[in-house]
Amino acid sequence: MTQHKIRLGITEDDVPLGSHLIHFWKTDVEFDSGVRFLQLGIDNESEYCVLFGHDEANARVLETLRRTARHFDQALGGQRLAVLRRESSASATVANIEALFGKAIRSGATAIRYLGILGMGSDPLPGKGASEVTELETTVTALAPRYPCVMVCMYDVNTVSGHLLLASGFATHPLAVWNDELRQNPYCDLKQVPSEDVEGKVTLREA
Repeated sequence: MTQHKIRLGITEDDVPLGSHLIHFWKTDVEFDSGVRFLQLGIDNESEYCVLFGHDEANARVLETLRRTARHFDQALGGQRLAVLRRESSASATVANIEALFGKAIRSGATAIRYLGILGMGSDPLPGKGASEVTELETTVTALAPRYPCVMVCMYDVNTVSGHLLLASGFATHPLAVWNDELRQNPYCDLKQVPSEDVEGKVTLREA
């Protein structure tokens, strides 16, 4: 059986459902490139989108989508775009994500696009701080293959600590966007097992 893929938008690649990947951004162009991943889902009425981050990041993403996504108002009003604030523990956040994913499946969505933004906003990291982020990312890597989703995490290298870039960024994401290409991440310490065996079906460059 051929595994379903969706366009990533950040690069020219198609990515299998069940994937969890990271996109590091530093410039406005790189930020907008990451948001394009969500834009493609908003403009596809069969897909469901979830945005997660601190207030400043969520506001910036929504403003970008208002300018770029043709069906932004329809998606927001029609509840095809959900926004989660970074305010809870890792376990509570995962429960909220799963509730939204279940809602999307029940509504008939063919794919779910999740965009998580990590940066230092005005509010501190919730719960246990940096370790909470690592716990969330680790859980998400195990969660992604259970749903028809692609989960993209955007890390702001201007504000995220070196510790978080290593422990939560490189160490927990099986795939990474690097130099405008989607690559297998050799630094990921976690095993991601998709719902189907995709060995030989995904051709990506090694980092």
